[in-house]
Amino acid sequence: MTASARADRPPAPAELPLLARPLSSGARIPVVLVESGQSVGGTEKVVFELACRMDRTRFAPSVALAPASALDRIAGDLERAGIPVERLPELTNRFQVGRALHTLGFLKRARHSILHVHHVWPAADRYLVPLAHLVGVPAVLVTEHLVGFAHSGAQKWLKRWELSRADQVVCVSRAVADGLARDYGFDVEANGRVIENGVDAVGLDRTTARAGQERARIRQQLGAGAGAFVWAFVGRLEKQKGVDVLLDAFARIAGAPQLWIVGDGSLKDELEQQARTLGIQDRVRFEGAVADASPFYWGADAFAIASRWEGLPLALLEAQAAGLPVVAAAAGGVAEAIREGTTGCLVPREDPAALAAAMTQIQSQPELARRLGYEAARQAREEWSWERMVSAYEVLYERAWKHSAGHAGREGR
Repeated sequence: MTASARADRPPAPAELPLLARPLSSGARIPVVLVESGQSVGGTEKVVFELACRMDRTRFAPSVALAPASALDRIAGDLERAGIPVERLPELTNRFQVGRALHTLGFLKRARHSILHVHHVWPAADRYLVPLAHLVGVPAVLVTEHLVGFAHSGAQKWLKRWELSRADQVVCVSRAVADGLARDYGFDVEANGRVIENGVDAVGLDRTTARAGQERARIRQQLGAGAGAFVWAFVGRLEKQKGVDVLLDAFARIAGAPQLWIVGDGSLKDELEQQARTLGIQDRVRFEGAVADASPFYWGADAFAIASRWEGLPLALLEAQAAGLPVVAAAAGGVAEAIREGTTGCLVPREDPAALAAAMTQIQSQPELARRLGYEAARQAREEWSWERMVSAYEVLYERAWKHSAGHAGREGR
């Protein structure tokens, strides 16, 4: 049979995508993870790790990502891991008829699956859950990754409806849960739960021979001498992350430390100009987005993050796992992840003077920096594992699937 003939004939039942086939008894539970971010950040990494680490003997994961080119690498990595990927543009308003039809088609193919929507901000993908209910998707889970707010009364109403109809709502931090209660009247204690993000604490261990070799290599590559103190920031260059505040604070620190900024975003040019205006351009390196930030964590001596709002930033957990002392603005879940004076230092948001003072303290007290980094790594090993996170989600999937099967049985009588 020719290729064209194979393409023209309808697929046999065995050839249909797994998420489009009803399950037989004992079959794996199909889980479709959906996320609409336009670049690779913490939420995208969480979705990637969850899909890849899920128990394949019990679950059949697939992933829907935005068609942004910045996500091509992570989409390819998922496919190479044997996980089907669909590129789904976000439906952002009710007048996008083409996208609406595309979304409906996608959801109809997922109507025998659990749909797990990961929100990069509360009003993202706001039409997805209502449309999923419309086409009969049996179980919907929602994970909220960020403290945020709706931009209109209609968005707030739609969000409240979504939260009330989801089979399970998960927040990545208590701060996110408090935000849902404050902004939408949603009680996570009664109707949801908190599952913190994970991290590969073993893979980021800075005491390994590989970490030592990478530290020497990256410091030589970036011109950091043996005695230079290096600060690192990893994340998107957007207003949320407060990199402008970090630059302002860094300019106030005495001596000649370096700052490595690892990530990309719409504010890159503006932040580079700010560094020039502050006269620190020779000590600040903008390294852009990288596939693996591990060498930068290992090469640095401390980590700083000045976010204006947060859920539970993955880069913070990674820095802790890499044994770095952390100075951070107390935004959202950041204040939950850092034990003040034990695993890091917290300062008020948008306060460059306080941030600079805390950075100076870490930089000038090597024993304090060593102790904070050691305790941060221990906390990461004990509390932030991917295995713990994935296991918690698997419990929810099984519970939601059993509930949907029972509901379908009652409706079929």
